[in-house]
Order: sequence, then structure tokens, then C-alpha cells
Amino acid sequence: MTTITAEISNKKDVKVLREILDRFGIKYQINEESGTNTFSAEQIASFEKSQKEFLDGKSSARDWKDIKKNLDGLYA
Repeated sequence: MTTITAEISNKKDVKVLREILDRFGIKYQINEESGTNTFSAEQIASFEKSQKEFLDGKSSARDWKDIKKNLDGLYA
């Protein structure tokens, strides 16, 4: 048995691929993401620590461009 995993962003492509798999009699499973990202416990703890430090006046706010650059590096 071979497993193939693909990420498909266009719903029309999912429909076409589903038709092809059905025609070939290939069993498949489709998992649709809810559109939310999940974070690890460590990432959440880091966010909460940063929030507490900010609220306690121990750190300053960061510019959105700086934050976006860091996020782009994680999800690019």
C-alpha cells in the first residue's frame, strides 16, 4: 500500500481529483482544514509570557512589519 498526501488550495481541483480517484477505484480520505492555525504549547506559553511582560511594562510593543516578517519566516 502507498499513501500520497497532497495539499490542494483550489476547491475545484479537489472535485476533479475526487472524480479521478473514484474512476480508478482508489480509496481516499479528504481532510479539510478549518482555516485556523494550531500552535504548540511552547508557542502559546511564549505568547502568554510576551503578553504578561507587555502588560507589566517590561517590554514595548513591536511594529507590525517586524512581527509580519517573523511570521512569514515561519509559514512561508
